[in-house]
Amino acid sequence: MSIELLRPLIADPRAAGVFLDFDGTLSHIVTVASDARPLSGVVETLAELHERYGLVSIVSGRSAHQLLDWLGPKIEIWGVHGAETTYEGKVVLAPRAEQHWQLMRRVYDEARDRISTLDLPGVLIEDKGVMVGLHFRAASDVERARHILDGVAADLATKHGLLRAGGRLAFELRPPEPFSKSDVILTRSRALGLRAVMFIGDDRVDLPGFDALDELARSGVATVRVAVSSDEVPEDLVARADVVVEGPEGCLDLLRQLL
Repeated sequence: MSIELLRPLIADPRAAGVFLDFDGTLSHIVTVASDARPLSGVVETLAELHERYGLVSIVSGRSAHQLLDWLGPKIEIWGVHGAETTYEGKVVLAPRAEQHWQLMRRVYDEARDRISTLDLPGVLIEDKGVMVGLHFRAASDVERARHILDGVAADLATKHGLLRAGGRLAFELRPPEPFSKSDVILTRSRALGLRAVMFIGDDRVDLPGFDALDELARSGVATVRVAVSSDEVPEDLVARADVVVEGPEGCLDLLRQLL
């Protein structure tokens, strides 16, 4: 990869920000989400970047609690698409997410009870606090599970006025609030007055991150969009990327180039 693409970040690192997804970007995709861990060398590299750059921020659909355990308290973490963040080693729920806490508790219970009556071996229900994930990567019949869970997600979304999203072999139920990686990237970049911003992702739910960089670029910010390639990476993410790296190892090599 040409170093010229990275030059706006490297030239003035204190005015530059690096935003990253986690799953498939800093960690290999695994069948059971809770089994994921950062690639060897990631934690140390992020710590070095944190010391040098204006901002290093993880923006993930995963719970911030898990990321805090794995990455430590120094790195800024935004979990469940911005509904959670970390502050002084603790996870804090965004005020506009907190008002939907009880609703999403009911949604989780309903999803769990409904799916328990179905014959869907390998399906996992992930409790994200204010979001609910329906995972079918490990299902014995993936397409059957996809079809059934699509119906369950649609019913619950209609009944409770929820937002729906779909990522890699999962559906997600969200409260009626526009939480997205785009919001996090735009808010933090503008708050810090960053003049160069990179975002690295690997999945369809990372496309809003590229949208955010497009908006920042229109205001004069230097931007670099990075797609992490795999057998499952969406073609539209790759098409919009300035840089494509191969797997989490390629992502880690790129981060080291920033140092």
